[in-house]
Amino acid sequence: MVLSACTTYYQKSYDLMQAVYNGNLNQAETLMKDKKWQKPKRNLLLFYLNKGTVLWMNGKNTESNLYFKQADYFVEDFRKNYAESFVSLFTNPNFTTYNGETFEQILIHYYSTMNFVQLGDYDNALVACKRMIESSQRVNDLYKNKNKYRRDAFAHNLLGMIYDAQQDYNNAFIAYRNAYNIYKEDYVTQLGTDIPLQLKKDILRTARLIHFSEEVSQYESEFNMKVQPMPEGTAPLVFFWNNGLGPVKDENSINFAIIPLQNGWVDFVNADLGLHFPFYVGSEDEKKSLSRLKVVRVAWPKYLTRVPLYNKAQIVDSLNNRSDLCLAEDINAIAYKSLDDRMLKEIGEAVLRLALKQAAEQVARNQNEGAGLALNLLNTFTEQADTRNWQLLPYSINYTRMFLPVGPQKIRLETSNKDSLEKNEFFVDMKKGQTNFQAFQTLQFTNLVDRYGNIVVR
Repeated sequence: MVLSACTTYYQKSYDLMQAVYNGNLNQAETLMKDKKWQKPKRNLLLFYLNKGTVLWMNGKNTESNLYFKQADYFVEDFRKNYAESFVSLFTNPNFTTYNGETFEQILIHYYSTMNFVQLGDYDNALVACKRMIESSQRVNDLYKNKNKYRRDAFAHNLLGMIYDAQQDYNNAFIAYRNAYNIYKEDYVTQLGTDIPLQLKKDILRTARLIHFSEEVSQYESEFNMKVQPMPEGTAPLVFFWNNGLGPVKDENSINFAIIPLQNGWVDFVNADLGLHFPFYVGSEDEKKSLSRLKVVRVAWPKYLTRVPLYNKAQIVDSLNNRSDLCLAEDINAIAYKSLDDRMLKEIGEAVLRLALKQAAEQVARNQNEGAGLALNLLNTFTEQADTRNWQLLPYSINYTRMFLPVGPQKIRLETSNKDSLEKNEFFVDMKKGQTNFQAFQTLQFTNLVDRYGNIVVR
């Protein structure tokens, strides 16, 4: 058990990842029928998330939603097990129940929403998308600091698209405007994500439809663009492109020097990073024990990026009209930001875990030298970071809205980079007064890199 804990979750999921990388989604489904994917129970949420995502990629929307519903229940029913958390302080956080990163909990409802819109069930899509915003609100309640990822602009944008499809243009405009404000105030500065051009067009169009002439003038001036009404005899196509695959977690570690202080305290110090964590050990014997170590290694998670093969996409209609897909949600950037937001907490907990281990080790040594040595070996092996995460999320979510003539239409998605171009054709049946939602995911990536762009081999 100890040795298996030294393997990252990404390495443990190798077979599933390879099947997905090769686009063999049926094989991925077959792999996940093995009951071992549902064990241990502490990883059950990841099974729901991965199974739901594979089914969505395979076009099985109804089945997919069953697993995302289970994932939603799991998160909602989760009650923090303090005894389990206490155990993790001594051993390995991988042994606790995985409840998902906050942004992962939000994106459960993205997939539920997409499943419903692709089934044409806008009422349930609206409910699912509102759940996405509720999850986002919980993050907002968690972080009062405005410099942290705490509001999800894409959730409001998606809500606007559903209201828009229901021709509830008043609520669509409000949702689009809320999304715009969050993009402008949070995403541009914190994530480097620009305000989607498509969102600006949708704000102007819906404002015009509800006769908000003052808002139309205000936003035309602010966006430096004119409102573009829907052409006669057309219906809207909203196309989503999930580009690549999101980051995976790996282990990071840094060394801390242990500096004895007064009155039973020691200080864990990393001068290079300007970090120090004072810890009360309570007795001179324990302080001497920790001080003898001089330097200790502390582990916590970090992300590695799967660099997507493509960085641009367009929808092309039968008349060769083109529409760029706009970046709406940079999941890779959100993952890094979320982890950075709680990095000090992660390191602090890791230092506390190590200090408690050493204190327990000293007690064991005082009673039996052999038991102390055995506990030392166990502690060395179990000083591991939690490397679990939802590894089938896309690198980013992109979208566009295009107005097509009513009737059967052939469109083409062109994904490209500076060296290559891939074309995928779709047939869509455009109906008067109805929005047609389509989605596609590209899975290819070029390299696994750290946050500084260094290639990592796994």
